[in-house]
This record gives sequence, C-alpha cells and structure tokens, in this order.
Amino acid sequence: MRPSRTPAGRRLRFLSLVAAVAALLAGIGLSPANAALTAPDSALAGPTAEQLRAKIAACGTQVSSGKYAQDAGGTRDIPVCGKGGAVFWTADLDVDCDGKRTAECNENTDPWWQNQTACVESDGQPLNSATLPHIVIPLKSSTWDPAASGLGCGTVGAVIYQDKVVYGVIGDRGPSGIIGEASYAAAKSLGMNPSPSSGGVSGKVVGYVTFPGTKVTRNEDHPQAVQLGEAAATKFIQADTTCDEVSLDASAYTAVKAGSSGSLVKAAQCLLKTAGFDPASYQGEFDAGTETAVKGFQTKIGLPATGEVEAHTWTALLSYGTTPTLQSGSTGTAVKRLQRALTAALGKALTIDGSFGANTTSAVKTYQSARGLTADGVVGANTWQALQSGK
Repeated sequence: MRPSRTPAGRRLRFLSLVAAVAALLAGIGLSPANAALTAPDSALAGPTAEQLRAKIAACGTQVSSGKYAQDAGGTRDIPVCGKGGAVFWTADLDVDCDGKRTAECNENTDPWWQNQTACVESDGQPLNSATLPHIVIPLKSSTWDPAASGLGCGTVGAVIYQDKVVYGVIGDRGPSGIIGEASYAAAKSLGMNPSPSSGGVSGKVVGYVTFPGTKVTRNEDHPQAVQLGEAAATKFIQADTTCDEVSLDASAYTAVKAGSSGSLVKAAQCLLKTAGFDPASYQGEFDAGTETAVKGFQTKIGLPATGEVEAHTWTALLSYGTTPTLQSGSTGTAVKRLQRALTAALGKALTIDGSFGANTTSAVKTYQSARGLTADGVVGANTWQALQSGK
C-alpha cells in the first residue's frame, strides 16, 4: 500500500489481489496489448456526454450501504447509484498510473507508482495505464461490495467529463473508503492533465457509469470495450427508468388490484419488474399487464394466483433479493428491504431507515414467533425463505 495522495486530490491505491488471482478474473486470452490500444476515444457513436449526465443526475436506487469521500479524510457524500441496468457515481478524477512501466508511468513520474494492477492482461501481465483507459473501483467493504453489483475486472464503463465520453474497463481497485479514479489514458482522452502527481480534476464533475453484465473478452481489448460500451450506454439512455425513481417506502402496504392506481401500484410495478415479471407499464395504473405480472409472480412463489397484491404478495415482493444474515447492528439496503417486508407482513409500520435497531429486532422476533421459527431476532436463511414465500 502507498501513502495518501496530496490534498490536491491524488490518492493511494491498494492491490486487492495478487496477479495470479486477478488473471482468473480477467479471463483467458492469447495476446498482449497492441498499438491499437493507444488510440484515444474520439468520435464515439454512443450517447453524448450531455445525455449521460442528464441520465445520472438522479440517483435512482442507492446500491451502496453508505457513501464515499473523494479523498482520504474527506466528507463521505458520494453514493453509488443504480438504475436502468447501470451502476454509477459522480466524483473527482485522480490519475492511476500503476501497471506496466512506461515513459509516462514509472517511479520517477509517479511517486506512488506500483508495477501491478488488480486486473491484468490476457497473458497475466499488468495493464498499461498509459495507453488503456480504465476505471478504478473501491475494494469491498461494509459500504459497498462492487462484485455484488456485478462489477469486476473487464466490466465495461464510461467516464464523462465536460463534453467528452471515454469508454473503458474496470482495471484496478483502490481504497475502500474513497471513490473517483481512472487511468492516465482515460484522463488524457478526457482532455485533462494526466500527470499522476499533479493532474486529474477536483470536485464532483466527473461521471462514472458502469454496465454490469457487459464485459470484454480480454481486459486490454479497448476497441471491444468501446463497441460494447457504446451499445450499453445507448440502451441505458433509452431505458425506461421510472421504476428506479419510485419510493418503495410506505407506512402501510394496502392491497392493490385491477382498477387501483397511485404510488403503491407504481411501487408494485417496480418490484414486479425487479423480480423478473415485467408489467410493461410503470405509471401507477393497475392494468391488465400488471395483473398478469402479479399472477406470474404469485405462481412462481406458490401463492394463489389471484392477481391482487395483498399482504402475502407484498411481503414476498418487498423482501425479494439477496439473503444476507442480518441482526442488531446491521445496516444497509438489505435492512431496508427487511423493514419494508415486515411492515407488510405484520401490518405495523416500521421506520424504514436501513438500521437494524431495537424496533426492528422486536418486529423480527414477532414475525418469527408467528411463523413457527426460532424467535432469536436474527434474520437468517429460514426467515428470509419465509418472507420471500409470502408467509
């Protein structure tokens, strides 16, 4: 590990994996980086910087449990957000020059230089930060686990600054508490000073948009990253993300059915889409498509296919997702899902704040006791199974 960057915004980066493990994440390929990788992004066929900035102006759903600082010791006020199939954040840009030793990136030009990157080329060698545009993501922590959001070595993303968009891959990992870093090549293509010691840019002026599930075959294949990135960014711009901007929190989840309308219908439509039963409409009108989606979801989890979203269906929809063990002291988005589901299951409002305190513990014990489970206040596999089956 290296010392903190200067107050101007340079920061330390940690290696999270040895090269052998990173090579497995990068995938197997046949040849190293080539001269084509040195070409900067110029005329891109994807969305404009203005279009992408407008799309990420609203957070949608915060996927991180907490927030990040831009630099060590700074204010933690940057959330990692998600909507429309993308995961994104807005921060500064610190320059990553680690990896292959080049004229631009070496121990003389970068006092924090390391000859490795967390992600590697197909031959197991570190990435060339001087020629390959890439994004740095934080190490896994209680704030956020990038892997849980589908991000890893080779995942394609875009970096937006002023009127420029540069596509690249996730190529390195940095400190667990700060965010906002990209390679020398990315900074140069964005028109910034790319110096690792004095370059980059300060302030929340750079957008980082990543596309889970979109991954290059070889981490060093920048042309493929551009091609895939343009297509994914276009899809992101065109996506109907109304669902992502719906508030799912309520003091009571009353029944909704054909003919109903309003915010609860909109929330149900959002949850159905997340669960894989797309109602095709997200405007808060309980139409035929919504009813069909509800019946499909109910059939899948073993509830009577009534087409009505009542307490049991609400409980299952609201708890849908990952099933981490939760208990007193836990925090984050999974706790919020639990609190919503318990509100529906018990018919009693819980404060939906993502903090597993005394009231949530009491509600969990009440629910467990009523369902014949061990009433220990710990939400493990059996409690999640009961909630997600609508009990």
